[in-house]
Amino acid sequence: MSAQKASRGAASPKSGGQAAAKPKAAKASQAKTASKAAAAKAQAAKAASSKASAVKPAAKAKKAPARTAARTKAPAAAKKAVSGERPSGGFVKRGVRAFTRSYLVRFTAVLAVVVAAVFIAASAFSAQSNTPVAQRADGLPVYITDEMIDTARAMQHEYGHPAGCTIAQIIQESGQGTTLSMLAERDNNLFGMKWVDSFAGKHGVVGPAEWGTNEEYDGKTVAIKDAFIEFESKKACIEFRSSVFLQSSTYADNATIRRAIETHNSALMAWGLQDAGWATDSSYAKHLVAVMDRYDLYRFDS
Repeated sequence: MSAQKASRGAASPKSGGQAAAKPKAAKASQAKTASKAAAAKAQAAKAASSKASAVKPAAKAKKAPARTAARTKAPAAAKKAVSGERPSGGFVKRGVRAFTRSYLVRFTAVLAVVVAAVFIAASAFSAQSNTPVAQRADGLPVYITDEMIDTARAMQHEYGHPAGCTIAQIIQESGQGTTLSMLAERDNNLFGMKWVDSFAGKHGVVGPAEWGTNEEYDGKTVAIKDAFIEFESKKACIEFRSSVFLQSSTYADNATIRRAIETHNSALMAWGLQDAGWATDSSYAKHLVAVMDRYDLYRFDS
């Protein structure tokens, strides 16, 4: 019994060595397996890397058409512009242009209306510029008084000088719109009669008064100063015209004036006055006749 135990006890170290060798082999096998696994893992990683590298060009290839499409948009837009098509933003521009055009049209129309109104007003004013602002009920200028008309008729009755021409001379010589001239208002000289020393002491005459006046010589108008008659009243002035001024041979012996007196013709009297030299204005008779026609002064000749 003891010998067997001893032999078994001697054999146990040997069996213990074999047991130790087996774990080493297992570890070597595991290491080999791990090495294979690592190699496989590395190979898989390499494959994944190669796959990723293969995918990137593909992605790049996919992006290329997008860039290509972006490059092709400009020609397409240019083509639309050529064909007359506009992008959606052009709607606002079209609206602005339409509004601008409509505003210009309205502005032009309003301007045309204003210009037409101004033209019509100017024409109306021009047509009425020669008409006194205020007139008597009988159509004569307001500065012609009843006393003037009555005195003119009285001189026609006494000396034969047509009353229509007398009133026409007052309007032509002294009328200024709705008032008389300063010579007529201040000195009562209704006819612009100039001073002569022989007039001193005549009925109704005050004396000479110096005034500036325009005279026509050889077709040219010249401004001068001259002496005019100052009268006591406008009635005295009308009476002096017939009783003294027109009694001088210059007028009394004029054939045209004589016919005018015989026929009670104011127009003929106007031409006689110009022929005798009443005024230096070469159109004096025409102006008087125009005044007679305008105010129908022939009605006072009878």
